[in-house]
Amino acid sequence: MEKELEDIISLIKKHKIIFLAVFVLLIIVGFISYVFMSSMLSSRVGVGYYSENAPGYVPLTGISKTSYEQQIEQQTGEILSNPSEYQIKRGSASIKSTDVNSDYERLKQKTESSNGWVETVSKNEDYRQITITTNLKIPFENFDSFADWLMKNFDVKNANLELYRVTVEQQQDEIQILQVALSLYDKLLQRAEVMNDTESSIELIMKITQRKLDVMRLLRQYGYSVEQIEKQSKYASLSITLTQEKKIELMPEDLESELRSKLRNSIRDITNAFTDLITVPISIFVKIIVWIIYAIIVLVPIFVAFRIIVRVFKFIGKKV
Repeated sequence: MEKELEDIISLIKKHKIIFLAVFVLLIIVGFISYVFMSSMLSSRVGVGYYSENAPGYVPLTGISKTSYEQQIEQQTGEILSNPSEYQIKRGSASIKSTDVNSDYERLKQKTESSNGWVETVSKNEDYRQITITTNLKIPFENFDSFADWLMKNFDVKNANLELYRVTVEQQQDEIQILQVALSLYDKLLQRAEVMNDTESSIELIMKITQRKLDVMRLLRQYGYSVEQIEKQSKYASLSITLTQEKKIELMPEDLESELRSKLRNSIRDITNAFTDLITVPISIFVKIIVWIIYAIIVLVPIFVAFRIIVRVFKFIGKKV
């Protein structure tokens, strides 16, 4: 046994280059075989979770749709079941009124009795007229009778009533396409969920979820646009302008009292000016006389005292 081992070792040493090449070749063949077997196993697993009929497919369990998804599915389902064309009524009218406040109250009461409501109302007043502008919502089936009542009970100067059709067929087609896309993303998301928790699988789930949310947003937008058209078809919009002309007064009612007041103020100002014209010179003259008297009272004693002092000095001079 030892001799055979020595013979093998000597043979390897003698042909070491050949044995090294054979060893490297065996490693390469083993690596290729490993890669091939791994790819075969992956393809079989792929068939398992990409084919619902395959034994390896395991659908998600315990996952329910969110209320947001359920709401969108319900709305889009209703939209697809509704007609693709709607009739819409709207109009406007200008009314000449003698009392806009009372006429507006009549319009409001009639609107509410017709199962409608006042959407907006505004009032404007200047020196010439008073204007009330209101927008009314009237049920579609009651719009014609309301318009007839309006014509009979008010002084309508201008009126414009319209009936037109709006189609939502394009929106419905887009909703159907988006529903197919949403169903596809649901299936892809379920299949991605059963994959191994790797970085690539998590990234794939996030991408699918984002695309699904984008589709749901588009569905909501199309659904909202159809809902608005449907609301317009249920309630007609009627814009009414009530105008009351005001009496233009050429002269104010209190003009006479105002003139009397101004005349009285003018007379008082003139009297004050005339009084000042007379009293001011007299006041100045009196003040001058008073200052003269003050001067005499002060200067005369000074003059007398000065004369006495001068005589005293002269007498002293003579004696000396």
